[in-house]
Amino acid sequence: MLTSESNLPRYRWVIEGLVLAMLIVQVATWLAPAPILGPMIKSLRISLSEAGLVISVIALCIAVFSFLGAIIIEYLGTLRALLVGLWLMGLAEVASGYSPNFAALILFRIIEGIGYGIIIGPPAALVMQWFGEREWPYINMVNAVCAYVGIALVFAITPLVYYAMGEHWQRVVGFYGWLTIIVAILWTLLGRERQTGIAATGHISRASNVREVARMRGVVLMSIALFGGMWVFQLFTAFLPEFFQVERGLKLAEAASLTALLPLTGVFAAAAGGIATGIIGLRKPFLWPMAILTLVGCAGAVLIPSVNGIRLSLVLVGIGAAAGLAATGTLMMELPGMTPAKMGTAFAIIWAVGYAGAFVSPFLGGALVPSFGLRSVLLAFAAFEILPIVALFLLPETGPGRKTMAVVSPTAVRG
Repeated sequence: MLTSESNLPRYRWVIEGLVLAMLIVQVATWLAPAPILGPMIKSLRISLSEAGLVISVIALCIAVFSFLGAIIIEYLGTLRALLVGLWLMGLAEVASGYSPNFAALILFRIIEGIGYGIIIGPPAALVMQWFGEREWPYINMVNAVCAYVGIALVFAITPLVYYAMGEHWQRVVGFYGWLTIIVAILWTLLGRERQTGIAATGHISRASNVREVARMRGVVLMSIALFGGMWVFQLFTAFLPEFFQVERGLKLAEAASLTALLPLTGVFAAAAGGIATGIIGLRKPFLWPMAILTLVGCAGAVLIPSVNGIRLSLVLVGIGAAAGLAATGTLMMELPGMTPAKMGTAFAIIWAVGYAGAFVSPFLGGALVPSFGLRSVLLAFAAFEILPIVALFLLPETGPGRKTMAVVSPTAVRG
């Protein structure tokens, strides 16, 4: 056990509260422009492809600078690295609210993406430091739920904030920036790092772990899965509100509210999946089958014309994308030889590959829309969901429930 189950500090719940707050503002500052892309396009006089870049440029920075985060963790420690990234992200988002043109906006979004990339690894390392192994599935579940709460809030609240602030998109972006600043202040005052056992000595070998971790079969397969999953998810969350307005004739608030069903469903799916994987002690039943649900739901959201049919499809996408999040993080922590130090590196690699897909998808998709149409691009890009279906199927089972399966299986065969 990395952390003694009988000697867990109560302060771990303060750390978890801070992690939850950070996860909410993290996704909120990133996706805030999605529900108001239309007004931004008109105000800045940009194309849909350039509008997609506003969102996807952060994914590119995350892909590149998540490795920088691993280096910063090595020299400054997990907590200080998190603080550097969080303050960068918050200040850049506030500055985005004062962008006079498209070039300035992209510059600030790049800085925000650098901060986002730096804080990708620390949350998983902090969970391994502060919590016991039996708590991992449930803590990962809560964190996954919280991230989806942030996404749901973006689509539910952003239109209201937009209208309340005089229909100025700059003020909306600045609003989310100030929320991030508040969370950064809380982390600065209350954040702690717990170095015990393996976690305390992990920094010694962190620099030499990169090549070893990158070659781990589980890390390779999870990277492929995340690439395909984020390729699809990022394109759909970025362009579905625009698709519903252009192709289905919905108003901005209606389109955003409809799209919010996806992350809202994800909140409950992530909770149910996390509880279930903790109870039965298995991870894979919540991985590749959920990717199949995502593929079916994405196709339905585009092909089905009725609002009720779209709602059902988005519910399927929400379940498929979120139900396996707790199992994913827990499986990575349970891989043979995994430590908090290696976990930070593993997540840096996985997120780098995943966010590379998240960058290319909206940018390339927006560029292809004038030639093929938004509907065709959404359908074609949904096919990338096949990657996580295959990669997650090939992952090893790591949960404690596999021991029961190993005992029961020979008996079943003999019978």
